[in-house]
Amino acid sequence: MIRRFLVLIKLCAIVIVGLSTGQRALHAETVKPAPLDQNEYLHGTFELARYLDGFEKPLLSRGEFVISPPNGLIWKTTFPFPGITVLEDDGIFTITPNGDRNAMASGSETRQFVRMISSVLSGNWQTLQSQFNIAENTKKSNTWEAILTPKANGVVATQVNRIAASGDIFVKTVMIEKPSSDQDVITFDDQVVGMLPLPPEFAKLFTDGIPE
Repeated sequence: MIRRFLVLIKLCAIVIVGLSTGQRALHAETVKPAPLDQNEYLHGTFELARYLDGFEKPLLSRGEFVISPPNGLIWKTTFPFPGITVLEDDGIFTITPNGDRNAMASGSETRQFVRMISSVLSGNWQTLQSQFNIAENTKKSNTWEAILTPKANGVVATQVNRIAASGDIFVKTVMIEKPSSDQDVITFDDQVVGMLPLPPEFAKLFTDGIPE
């Protein structure tokens, strides 16, 4: 269960970070959002609907997220149960209500993932293209859709059949189709780009954050 959760968070991070933008014009030649600058962060809310084979209704969770290129990703669930997961250079951690940090993943695989996220944060799409075949489609003016299909024999291909992302100046919806026929649909809203430094309530969640 923990491994599946980590895979989901990693995939969300790859797609969100790879396609995140500030409130700026889309790239005219590709209608593709520009990546976050190093002095910016993105804050928004999410709803995750998990469709499991054999269940009539999806399992829902809601919360908020923060992406900061120099720091990493905060994934904070508020419904149905509170929880915080932080992805950063030192690893992947959960944070308890009293502030204790519990490591979920570390080591070479995690460092490789963090390096991949850093590359994407800097606007390097080559990292995504090494793992996915990417097809982009402009559906209407100032909107886009990207279909990511894992390349054969890759690690991602064992976990995912297809990822579909769509939006305008922000990623709005991500759908993840899995080999098991399960499906995750993540909807993002209330997205705002801010300038660093991070607000203290978010900064303190990172290893090098502001102490309480």
